[in-house]
Amino acid sequence: MRTVYDIEDQAEHVYDPLEPEFVSAFGDAVPTREFLDGGSFFPMRNVSGLSGDGGVGKTLLALQLAVATASANLQWLGFGILHHGPVLFLSAEDDRDEVHIRLAGICEAEGIDLHSLDETLAFLHCAGRDVVLATEEKGRVKPTETFSRLRRACEKVRPRLLILDPSANLFQVNEVNRNAAIACIALLRGLAIDFDLHVLLLTHPSLSGMNSGSGMSGSTGWHNAMRSRIYLTKRNANGGDEEEVDPDARYLTPKKSNYSKLGEVIPLRWEDGRFVRADEDRPFDGVTAQHLEQVRAAFRDGEWRYDDRANNWGGYVVAEIIDVDIGKGLASRDLTGAQRQARQKVRTILSTWIRNQQIGVVEQLDEHRHSKRYFHAL
Repeated sequence: MRTVYDIEDQAEHVYDPLEPEFVSAFGDAVPTREFLDGGSFFPMRNVSGLSGDGGVGKTLLALQLAVATASANLQWLGFGILHHGPVLFLSAEDDRDEVHIRLAGICEAEGIDLHSLDETLAFLHCAGRDVVLATEEKGRVKPTETFSRLRRACEKVRPRLLILDPSANLFQVNEVNRNAAIACIALLRGLAIDFDLHVLLLTHPSLSGMNSGSGMSGSTGWHNAMRSRIYLTKRNANGGDEEEVDPDARYLTPKKSNYSKLGEVIPLRWEDGRFVRADEDRPFDGVTAQHLEQVRAAFRDGEWRYDDRANNWGGYVVAEIIDVDIGKGLASRDLTGAQRQARQKVRTILSTWIRNQQIGVVEQLDEHRHSKRYFHAL
């Protein structure tokens, strides 16, 4: 992957937070509150948390958010991305190969080319390395040289989303120390403000946090300093102990939202290497074997690209045959929510047909000897 950066040295950003500013400097135009996503989970220039027990799938869910943000027109769990752009993902648990495997699975399931993200999705591969961003000395939290190098990485990538996985590897502080917790989140908030991005911090809940359903760990300072927090579980956090556990089921529960109303629990299901909404219509509802044969015939008769950015993307054929509006000819920013969902349905259908070897993808050289991929009927 071309956009993989090592953390590099950089002097800390220094500014005076106590320089007075009078209200007259605000002007008359009141700014609007911005969110990375249409579900209002991730406020821009702020820090949020995604907590979940080990093995529940929070890294996978965060990778899905990274792919949706870095892509031009994907959604995340049915929610539109309002600020598509570069993403920087610091992975302190999964190594490079595991990240690659998971990313490839997500992209295949979503029907996009992994390398369409070459210039927008970057990783800091830190598994097995000392990647502590802050330490606690004599009751005070101090940023490390690694934190300065993370800032330099942000300067290179200029991400709209920074994902840090997990917090336990990043902060060498007493997590029950309220002041230390607040200071650690303040360091991340500084990055969010300086680079106009959102920081998503992945955390593990304590045993008491799991038993209570809060998903918290350590001091309440972590929870209080974040502007929002969501909790991923295998059981419905609002359900009872008698609930039968489906091994593929997950539940995403909003636990805090400073700037929006707390939503309902979102049921998820593991499917084809990523999580999908369990409460939405199935992508193959209304799609018949006859539709597949019509698509195969079209792919035999014409050249239809695999790249969903191409004017002759094969998804347009599928959309016309199954009669759904995916906003053909419209830029991603101009699509309605229904059109975005319809595009996602078409991508899922195509990726499933490819996986089941009902259609295929071939590479061909164009007149300029550039390699391009096309759908074809097997």
